Amino acid sequence: MWAAHITLESLKVSGENYLAKVHYRMQDHFGLDDDDVLNPVYREFRIFRLWFALQRWKKYGYRPFITEINTTVEISGRRDE
Repeated sequence: MWAAHITLESLKVSGENYLAKVHYRMQDHFGLDDDDVLNPVYREFRIFRLWFALQRWKKYGYRPFITEINTTVEISGRRDE
């Protein structure tokens, strides 16, 4: 996970019970960085070295693509849990 933004949209407390609505926005990229290509396991595979070069060589410039997930969930329970 490259980035996450978590927002508490609402919170209702009634006695010992609560109900919260939480929004999650998460982003990740599908690309290689220096740590990936220098990893001893990955660097054994030629495909990772090629992918790294394609991603960074200005002539090609294949940039990593971004995956974004947005979801809102309700969480409920008791204060003493």
